[in-house]
Formats: sequence, C-alpha cells, structure tokens
Amino acid sequence: MRGGRPVAVTLQPDTVARVIQALLSGRDHRGIVVSLIDERFIRDVLIFFKRVVNAKIESERISIDWYREQFMNPELDKEDIALNAGLNVKTITNRRKSARKEIVIDEAAEHHQEFLKIVEALQSDDLDVTLTLSMNDVSVNLTLNESLVVINALAVRRAAIRGGAWSTLGKQLEAPLMEVLCRTFGVEEKHFSRSLDHEDSIREIDFYLKPPDGAPAKCEVKLMGQGNPEGADAIHARETKVFVASTLSELNKKQLDQADVLWTQLQERNGFMRFQKTLDRLRIPYLPVDSQTYESTRRIETAIRATLREH
Repeated sequence: MRGGRPVAVTLQPDTVARVIQALLSGRDHRGIVVSLIDERFIRDVLIFFKRVVNAKIESERISIDWYREQFMNPELDKEDIALNAGLNVKTITNRRKSARKEIVIDEAAEHHQEFLKIVEALQSDDLDVTLTLSMNDVSVNLTLNESLVVINALAVRRAAIRGGAWSTLGKQLEAPLMEVLCRTFGVEEKHFSRSLDHEDSIREIDFYLKPPDGAPAKCEVKLMGQGNPEGADAIHARETKVFVASTLSELNKKQLDQADVLWTQLQERNGFMRFQKTLDRLRIPYLPVDSQTYESTRRIETAIRATLREH
C-alpha cells in the first residue's frame, strides 16, 4: 500500500445502481455499503499481512523495532504511517491542529511506544499467544506484543475504511439519486441541474430544482440514520429548500416543516412518491406515477440506466 490512500473507496456504477434501486424501493441500503466495506477491508488485510511477512523475514532485529522501521517509515504516505501506528490523520489533526507529515510521524512514533507500554503492562504470564502467518511455504511467528500491534492497526484501518466508504457514498450518490428521482417523474432536464455557476457560493450544492418561474431551489441529500440531527443543521447552514433522506425521525420532519423545507423520506413503502409534493409546490411539470402498478418499477429502472449512462 505504499504511496496509496487505504481509506479511499470507489463506488462502481453497478453498486450505485443497486443502492439507488434499494432506496427508491423503500429498502435499507446499508447492507450493500457494509458488504463493500468488508470486501475492501479483506483486500487490505491480505496486502497488509503479506507486507508483515516480508518485513519480518527481512528484519535483522529480533525486537519489535522491525514493525516501526518498516511500517512507520518516513517514506510512506502520512495516512499509512498513522494507520499503521493505530491512529488516523483526523485524530492527529484534532490533537495538534495540523496534519503536516512531520507531525504525523512524531505522533505515530509516540503512540506506538505508548501502545507497547500498555501491552506490556497488561500481559499475563498464563497467556502465551503466537500468530503464525504463512506465504509461499514461508512462515513467520508474531509474539503476543507483535500480534496486538498488528491487530490494533487493522482495527483502526477498518474504521478508516468505513468512514471513507460512507463519505464516498454521500459524494458519489447524492446527485445521481436526485437525477433519478427527477427522471422517474418525467421532469424535463431544463428543470433540474447538478450545479449552477455562482461565483459567490462558498460550498458545493448537491443539486438544484429549477421552477418555471422563481429562483432555483437548493437540494440536499442525506443518507443518514433515523434521528440524526444533521438534517436540521444542513438546511439552516445551506439554505436548503428541498431535502431528501433515507430516514427521518418525527422530530426531523417537524423541524423541516417548520423551516418550510420540502422533504422526502425514501426508506418506507412508496416513500419516493412524496417527491411529487415537492414538484407540485415548486410548480415543476411532471408525469404522475402509479405506485400500485409495474409502471413505477419500470420508470425507476429506466431512470437509473439513463442517469448512469450519461455520467
């Protein structure tokens, strides 16, 4: 993983299509993302173990210094150095108010030494664990200390991959999801846009709906868990007019109604149908959908194919 960013997770078009299909069918999309996280983590574990075997074989020292020298080498990316030490760059940034590489290296080395002290202090004489890794008929044994260092690094790496996957989901899925909604209801392209040219805009807007008359309506998408207060924060921070979420608590809905924000909750039976109310309020022409017939499924599938084909 030298030179790479292990937390980066890319959603392939088929995964995007599956997630959107699940959302517009009222199903929980999170299982798809969890599977993606598992797949990425397993790949990273296998690569990491191969590096551990090679590093242990090549090490001239018997002590655990081999791990620090190989996995916190200053030539590695700072993200790798932090993760290998059982930290992430965000934690270091919060602590030191900077993520410069020299600071990451210092923090990683200090944390690694502190972790070893904790392991040694908690060791028990009646527990003797050896982790054996084999590759191409070559085996290496890791002591309890070494094993715990590796396990800790992998635990932090999984958390980083998880965060990267959910962040990627938001960045890669929000605009296509809105476009699929519009296409499902036959909204003409002149009435929606993924971006607008506003020089005074300081934050990226996910999507715009454009009424025949009046200003474009800013849209926000949050694939959040029920009760997440982020919804209310987002609409106030970004002057959101249209809000689409996977789930919303009753409090979220009340807050949105009070703020006169047009909302749609997807993760319920025929939840996507409420988007018609948004189009009505904005006076945007559309083709009504009968959710009781096969027509709605056909329209969603067609909209997904068209959206992913064009982007």
